[in-house]
Amino acid sequence: MTDNRPLFTAHDVPDLINTLPIMFGFTPEDSIVAIATSGSRHRMGFGMRMDMPAVEHVVPAAQQIVAHLGHQRAEGAIIIAITEHTTVAELLVPEVERRLGFIRPVVSAWADGSRYWTTFDDCDPQGYPWEPSGHHPAVVRAITEGQEILPDRDALAAKLDPHGGERRIWLNNGIAPVAEQVLALIGNRGDESIADVAMADLAPALGAAHAGRRLTDDQSLRMVQWVMILPARDALWALITPASARTMLGLWSHVARCAPPPLAAPALTLAGFASWLSGDGALALIAAERALDIDPEYTLAGLLIQTLERGVPPTAWRPFEAGEQASA
Repeated sequence: MTDNRPLFTAHDVPDLINTLPIMFGFTPEDSIVAIATSGSRHRMGFGMRMDMPAVEHVVPAAQQIVAHLGHQRAEGAIIIAITEHTTVAELLVPEVERRLGFIRPVVSAWADGSRYWTTFDDCDPQGYPWEPSGHHPAVVRAITEGQEILPDRDALAAKLDPHGGERRIWLNNGIAPVAEQVLALIGNRGDESIADVAMADLAPALGAAHAGRRLTDDQSLRMVQWVMILPARDALWALITPASARTMLGLWSHVARCAPPPLAAPALTLAGFASWLSGDGALALIAAERALDIDPEYTLAGLLIQTLERGVPPTAWRPFEAGEQASA
């Protein structure tokens, strides 16, 4: 899900399909997407992507899509399925459209790799030709302006893959002495709160992140160790705001990749939260799911997935103070 992608103008269905990578950061495949629109010019806002369901799950999928659009208070909706399973898409897209209620259907269409169809009454049963283009003007402009567009969802997920090879061995061996140092700090400064001790110890790492500098391995592993301690995690979580979300996403993605995989759940969850707050729901879901794969009882990751599944927009987030206890 996403709600803050660049502006562009789409003139027809092929235009819309070719600009979907701008909205999601990767090229959707075997997917149905729903985009909320507003105003008389159908300004596009929140967008969600879902894997194409099996035919027996068409109705629940349609209900979920419409519920997300409703949460966003969409005035209109663009519904597009991209799949070679056009028989399922031909059922799903009209099913979504029928359930929109007060939400106005703007465009409802489905496409395979070379032809597309719409729900318009005069649509040719044979569909219409279209061509995928990685050189669409809107895509070229987005890349020129610095947006990264990946080939598929797997490439997006790879951004959170743990480091491997000799570097993995080095990082795994480095966590134990860092853990001893952190525990010693807590013991030696017992008159201070754990959150205060953590923030003082992590000040160089946080300063480097905000300055756009790469963290050292020691700084990364200190972040890994501290974020596993609840009061410190909550203080670090409080630093993720709409203004800092992009920077924090880069920081926590890096820390999650450095973390020994069994210890990565907290860092992955904060990376997911920063991703959601910056409007990248697809990466947020990947991060939260990975966190729960590591620790099925990590409550904060479960809450993040619930937030995403319910289509809660980032604008609904109320930042909390570092002193507040999240207990999740």
